[in-house]
Amino acid sequence: MINPETARFAREQGEWTAMAIKLPDGSYTREPAVDHRLKRLVQCAQDFVGKPLAECRVLDLACLEGHYAIEFAAHGAECVGIEARQVSLDKCAYAKSALGFERVTFFKDDVRNLRAARYGKFDIVICSGILYHLPAQDAADFIGSIAEVCTEILLLDTFVSLNGRSRVELRDGPVYGHPYFEHHENDDEGMRASKLWSSVDNATSFWFTESSLVNLLMKAGFTTVVEILAPTTPGFPRDRKTYLARRGTPTAIMTSDPTHEEQPHFMAEGLSNLMDASQTERSKVFRIAKTYLPAPVKNAIKPLLRAVGILPPDQTPDFMKKRQ
Repeated sequence: MINPETARFAREQGEWTAMAIKLPDGSYTREPAVDHRLKRLVQCAQDFVGKPLAECRVLDLACLEGHYAIEFAAHGAECVGIEARQVSLDKCAYAKSALGFERVTFFKDDVRNLRAARYGKFDIVICSGILYHLPAQDAADFIGSIAEVCTEILLLDTFVSLNGRSRVELRDGPVYGHPYFEHHENDDEGMRASKLWSSVDNATSFWFTESSLVNLLMKAGFTTVVEILAPTTPGFPRDRKTYLARRGTPTAIMTSDPTHEEQPHFMAEGLSNLMDASQTERSKVFRIAKTYLPAPVKNAIKPLLRAVGILPPDQTPDFMKKRQ
């Protein structure tokens, strides 16, 4: 499944580490395998961008061996890939040349240098597998740069911290998550460059909690942020998630002044403890009492049960209380 020319290139330049790209003769850059993330990103882009992919300009950040940019180019899109390591860029160039794609261009650069003045604007920005390799402030600034170049949608695939055990003070306020080890402090530049799936230079990176990440996206100007659940990614860890963020304009609410004037709410850290009472497992005695006690008796004892914490606080809106 790997032709002699590709095999020779791999011996001289190094094996492909992740991306099995189909070439015109039916061979691949490495043994073919399913890439669930590739399918998810392309499907989501097609579903949400609002126009044919062939009319889109696509940016693939930290593109590694270029598969995502090349796939979008196969759909007719104009694509730009940015990658910091030359050894990976050589593989991008090999695949591009073999396929004869003219509408994909690869640049050697650090994604932290992303600017609209340098690369222009994009309908679709793919940020897959890079955000969690950056220190907290760099990652926050990077999200701001993405917002600057993104005109439609961002597809962000990243690890998130499942707890906020570490707090980092950024210029725009605190974020929560945990640090992640990338390199030994005494690793030289060559050693760090050889670790193709690690950061380019920083010894540690920072994984944001989902709340901190969503808040950074909102502050950067993304008006809608959703988690993508399908297409599914079988076998992926639960702390690896894909988000779609829309670069939109805050909508006007025409029929409710308080709603229109309300400022954005940022996500609180941790899991909300609010839930419908039906979700709480109750004792057999409680269920019998709820079923058979007359309503006036139940209404009379509810304040006492709330006072001692057996029932949650009353969340019934005032207008509903009046109706009752």
